[in-house]
Amino acid sequence: MIDYQNALTGLLQLTEEILKQAKVIGSKMKDNETEQLETLQLLFDKRQLVIKQLDTYMQQAGFQWTQEDQLVIHKLKQYDQILQPLMTGLYQSFLTQMNQINQTKQVSKKYSDAYQNMTTDGSFIDKRK
Repeated sequence: MIDYQNALTGLLQLTEEILKQAKVIGSKMKDNETEQLETLQLLFDKRQLVIKQLDTYMQQAGFQWTQEDQLVIHKLKQYDQILQPLMTGLYQSFLTQMNQINQTKQVSKKYSDAYQNMTTDGSFIDKRK
């Protein structure tokens, strides 16, 4: 049973690291380095693997959490209550910024496509789509 306790401790450590990394990431995409976001994604991937591993242990017959395990699980719940709104806020902020970038690209494309094949003979005709 020690294996599942190591996995549970690892889950706690990964969650703490994710929380620390998430607090460093700014809500504006351009202010963040790619490495920060990739590190956060890697931590989430590792965390997911540990959760699957713990799920395997929990499926075993007669499995029960010890009192110490309950304390670790309580800490995990507290961290998740902090982490969830933080990640939701980052997601919403990044989504809004991505939508703005896509809208800007679409508007720019309307103009660039309209004027790409025109000859410049001194007149201006607006041919937006």
